[in-house]
Amino acid sequence: MKRMICALLVLIVVCVTCVSASAIDYGCDVSTVSKAVYLENLDTGAVVFEKNAEEKMYPASTTKIMTYVVVADNVSDLDGTMVTIKEEVFADIDPESTVMGLKDHIGEQYSVRELLYGMMLPSGNDAALVLADYVGEGSIPAFVDKMNAKAAELKCSDTHFVNPHGLFDAAHYTTAKDMAAITKYAATTQSFMEIANTVSYTPTRFTEPITNTNYMLSKTEHGGQYYDPCVRGVKTGYLDEAGKCLVTTGEQDGFHYLCVALGADYSYEDDINYAMIDTSSLYDWAFTNIAFQTVYSSSEVVKTIDVNFGKDEDKLNLVPDGELTALLPNNYDQSKIRVDMECPDEIDAPVSQDQVIGKATVYYDDMLVGSTDIVANKAIELDEVQYRLEQVKIWFKNHLVLIIVIAVVIILLIILLVAVSKAQKRKRARERAQRARRRYRD
Repeated sequence: MKRMICALLVLIVVCVTCVSASAIDYGCDVSTVSKAVYLENLDTGAVVFEKNAEEKMYPASTTKIMTYVVVADNVSDLDGTMVTIKEEVFADIDPESTVMGLKDHIGEQYSVRELLYGMMLPSGNDAALVLADYVGEGSIPAFVDKMNAKAAELKCSDTHFVNPHGLFDAAHYTTAKDMAAITKYAATTQSFMEIANTVSYTPTRFTEPITNTNYMLSKTEHGGQYYDPCVRGVKTGYLDEAGKCLVTTGEQDGFHYLCVALGADYSYEDDINYAMIDTSSLYDWAFTNIAFQTVYSSSEVVKTIDVNFGKDEDKLNLVPDGELTALLPNNYDQSKIRVDMECPDEIDAPVSQDQVIGKATVYYDDMLVGSTDIVANKAIELDEVQYRLEQVKIWFKNHLVLIIVIAVVIILLIILLVAVSKAQKRKRARERAQRARRRYRD
């Protein structure tokens, strides 16, 4: 299952998908507390719901998704690369922030993989700093530069990082849309989805397991009140300035989504994680109300064109090359469907069945939702007699000027020959007359 999700995310990141963004109104009626939301269908790239998705927000510990990216891009062997825990790395860490517990293991060595578990599950700021120091070759600012360079590479123009853990800084921000792009790339890196979807893990020399702060993965944490079986990973975040933040993927019945929820208000008195509630509600709405709808069946005629030189046939019906589907609301408005055909109005025989004649591009609400080849629904043989007669007509039509020139030349030659013949006759007549006169004188 995890490999399947990863493969889908790779496809979205690397390819130009059929739909890279969407302005279709999918009719979402979920009232969200989170200030910024971005919900994308990973099977198509369609954005099915967004709210302030391009507004700059504080990402809190969802920052660690980018930290993971930079580490994975720079460390090829997560298990074999060992890092020594240095005390000075923790000098500026907030003692009340979330940690993996590395201060009790100064001088010990841990694999990069173990540190990634410690960063992603309990949101360990200590693990983030150790990893940043290692990859930055002793310079955490150098590591942060790599984070910002990667953000630029992913075209996250409204994102800027100041640290690898996400603790508050006014210059440390992103958007829900940018965070989605970062997460989609992260899912293509080694072991990201495996680690981000793990509920608990016990590192070497730890007496107790570290647990995931994403309670949507657990049936027991917080009494299972946030558990959602469709959720896979990814990362939580919280700061007073940022509110509750959450990035997840969701899978159900063959559909895959990515949800980013940032800036949900939170109070310790109420202790309600509205980012998780929003996420669960959005997934429930999407899985219930959106599906692949059949716009055209494989036998439905989408266009009829003329056929030249067809044996007993002068029309050809075109059908989709397989069923044409699009991700649409279950109650979508059929009148908003528009199909653009790229195909000729006529074609010459012979035609084979299923021969590709053109392409149909489907729009819903003026947004591209799908395309397919359109093919001949039957074979049509060539009428040889009709074809040859037409070829003769075409030849005469194409060579009309030459034929006229030849005819004129022939006529001129005939006129010339007649004129020469007459002149010769007149000459012979004169010669006969002259001979007669000479006989008469003699």
